[in-house]
Amino acid sequence: MHMFQNLKLVVTTFLLTNVNADGITKDFIKKFNTYNEVCRGMGFKDGTCQASEKSIIAFHARTSKGLHNLASNAVVVFGRVTLNVGSAYDGTTGKFTAPRDGIYSFTWTGVTAAGSWFNTVIVHNNNLIAYNIADGNAGSRTMSSGSATAIIKMKKGDKVWIRPKGREARAGYADWCSFSGFQLF
Repeated sequence: MHMFQNLKLVVTTFLLTNVNADGITKDFIKKFNTYNEVCRGMGFKDGTCQASEKSIIAFHARTSKGLHNLASNAVVVFGRVTLNVGSAYDGTTGKFTAPRDGIYSFTWTGVTAAGSWFNTVIVHNNNLIAYNIADGNAGSRTMSSGSATAIIKMKKGDKVWIRPKGREARAGYADWCSFSGFQLF
């Protein structure tokens, strides 16, 4: 309810500051006649201004086992899916498919044991976008981890996935590597 009250204040402020000399608001009123229509236009449920479940795209997944000797072009499969609102992430293939056009945010974390490495990249339709390094070979006696985030403009049907970078990679532990994402707008 608090969010709905804030939206009322924003809309009222907008209307009051966008009145022309004749007291008629600009074409904002023509597009949205009631607060519920404003909410629907923003992807919210009627009356509450809460996001509707079908307007949300978000996922989080972790590796379900240790990954060893992955080839540089393999897809890293994060098979333990803990959240998949919108069903856009496939835990069997490791790929996210955009259900609609938009800007998406992705974050992934790689963890490896001492003496190993798990350098990865995020791939958008076969294009390398960003890199992540977890290098346990740098003289460390402990595990190494790395995290990265990428913001990607996608069209409906575009795919994003994580793959190893360079020589054969090893993620030492189940559940410690993760991949998540959501649609910003």
